[in-house]
Amino acid sequence: MGIEIGGSIEKVNGKEISYYEFVERYLAKNQPVVLTGLMDDWKACKDWVFDSGKPNLKFFSTHFGNSKVQVADCGTREFTDQKRVEITVSEFIDHWIDAKECGGASNSFQEGNDKLVLYLKDWHFVTEYPEYVAYRTPLFFCDDWLNLYLDHYRMHNDSDTCQENDGISCSDYRFVYMGAKGSWTPLHADVFRSYSWSANVCGKKKWLFLPPSQCHLVFDRYA
Repeated sequence: MGIEIGGSIEKVNGKEISYYEFVERYLAKNQPVVLTGLMDDWKACKDWVFDSGKPNLKFFSTHFGNSKVQVADCGTREFTDQKRVEITVSEFIDHWIDAKECGGASNSFQEGNDKLVLYLKDWHFVTEYPEYVAYRTPLFFCDDWLNLYLDHYRMHNDSDTCQENDGISCSDYRFVYMGAKGSWTPLHADVFRSYSWSANVCGKKKWLFLPPSQCHLVFDRYA
């Protein structure tokens, strides 16, 4: 049974509405909206993307290649998530380029398999590269109580604890995600069931929006 599309998502120029209008028309009504024009001056949109619109993958290898990141195998399920491994950004980019040249995707996770579709998830880019200002948070989302708190207070005071948890539990929640065509992520809730905003720097990403009246249909059966 296919998904029935009912209604449409409004798309507005973010430079042409005020914060008050955004709150009144969308935030207060829990109404999804696509905001355009807010990324025109972002450094990420200049460094990470070619004029042709294609991702500048080599830029990541050159400038951030040694960073260790979590990547998900989109073809292998592990419990309620996808199977993940930790590799460097350079290794991830090399795999992406090799897989693109080979074409296709497999469903088995094997080291050295160039046909896997991998998805880089939860990269704490802002924390790792504070001097590289990839973007400016739009006015509509500046009241970010979660990250504002974590910028000043660590969730763990013990540095050894942070190292054991790979820094995730005591870092922020400003993430970078990357994936080749065909990559995807399972249905999930935002951090601590909070509300997040996302910006698409390059390529296409498909989102499915459900009205609040249907929220009861997507809860975890064991929750």
